[in-house]
Amino acid sequence: MVLSPLFPTRRDGGVFNLLTSAAVLVVLLAVLTWDGLRDVVAAATGLSMARGEMLSLLALLAIAGLVFHLARRIWTLIPHTRFSAEERRLLRSLPQAVARGEIQPYFQPVVDAGTGKVVAVEALARWIKADGTLLSPGQFIGLAERGGLIRLLTKGIIEHAVRTAAAWRAHHDLDIPISINLSVEDLEASDLVDHLIALCDQHGVPHGAIRVELTETQSIVHFDVVDRAVATLRQAGMAVYLDDFGTGYASLSVLHRIPFTGIKLDQSFIRTLRDDPRADAIVRASVAIAQDLGLSLVAEGVEDWETRDRLGEMGVRHIQGYVYARPMPAPELIAFAQQAQPALTLSL
Repeated sequence: MVLSPLFPTRRDGGVFNLLTSAAVLVVLLAVLTWDGLRDVVAAATGLSMARGEMLSLLALLAIAGLVFHLARRIWTLIPHTRFSAEERRLLRSLPQAVARGEIQPYFQPVVDAGTGKVVAVEALARWIKADGTLLSPGQFIGLAERGGLIRLLTKGIIEHAVRTAAAWRAHHDLDIPISINLSVEDLEASDLVDHLIALCDQHGVPHGAIRVELTETQSIVHFDVVDRAVATLRQAGMAVYLDDFGTGYASLSVLHRIPFTGIKLDQSFIRTLRDDPRADAIVRASVAIAQDLGLSLVAEGVEDWETRDRLGEMGVRHIQGYVYARPMPAPELIAFAQQAQPALTLSL
């Protein structure tokens, strides 16, 4: 339909659509005001309009289209139109869930494949509701980001992780670093790094008992701010890892400009390692980069023994994935960490 650009569908919108609408109106204005065509239209429809009348009609159409477009854009900006009824219900209950301690970390171990010992764990958020229902991260993490509640959620996980580290040391003589995921936006927030360090001091947790995995590094704009935040964490004694290494166009640039302690190989390469020569080459190159720069390296997403053994042949010792364990609650992690896991038979 020739006037459809004036009335955008839900998929359309933005400056491009407005420009398209304007272009169509210009063409219509030029063509429909041509005397010869007006005569043809009059003969075919029995309608005859003077030039001024036609210009007025086109102006009204233009105004109506733009008003409709702007109204639709404003409507989509109203919060209740961006979320389903279930999503709105979850968003309303999320702050109370954090306050009640329902948002808790599950812990996935990182195992030294050479010794079979747990060398670290990653804290991953789970929502355990009052009725025992367990919500996975996919059900609420992205929702919290869209709803502007992710910072609240992150602080809740940080506090849980620090308290857990304190309890492990006090009651189980378990000295295993806990990794927490922070985004670039988290580091750019002026108070979060200081808050993390202060929490460790408050609970008597050595700073080295907490690690930070930096995510979403492709979105770094203020390198100086992130650089200072990472340097502050490093000076406090916390290791800082570049997460999802190898994805995004900026991984090498970020690694060059930010003083990381280590890198985590993205699972997209690990899961195709056995069958994809290109993934094999990328992993080998990443191992070489880590060795040359003196960085620790963790391979995440390892799901089978063959992949684990191949990584061992490449010199990758620290393994995280279902091949050893899924994320688990703290009591199960304690039992898991006290048992030796199958080690590589080859010499690393």
